Amino acid sequence: MKQSFVHCANLNLAQDADAAAPGGAVTIALCGTWDHEGGCRWPHRTAVESQDGITTVRVVFLAVVEQEGSVRELIRGALASGRCTGPDGTLSEWGLLADSAGTLTAEESELAARMSHSALTD
Repeated sequence: MKQSFVHCANLNLAQDADAAAPGGAVTIALCGTWDHEGGCRWPHRTAVESQDGITTVRVVFLAVVEQEGSVRELIRGALASGRCTGPDGTLSEWGLLADSAGTLTAEESELAARMSHSALTD
């Protein structure tokens, strides 16, 4: 059975970068593409917030416990790559400042429950 987890990162997003690009990089790493048939192997949602020049990324994902480390490595690799080309061909870049496992907030726990229910019905 899949459980919910959160991976957190702080980025230095380039001034002209699309704030959605780090989430796009994570989606490509976990799903292979933005557009795919059927449900995600590792359902996930990425939230991005910027304040005082630091962009905080929180990726809520579902995985079986044995796959948690592998999924985190995929997320870490995507964020450490520091770049993503969007569907419109625009390149966005950033620097990874720090990343770690996090604790789900109450809001993220509710989101994970909805994602889990949705994954069961896919």
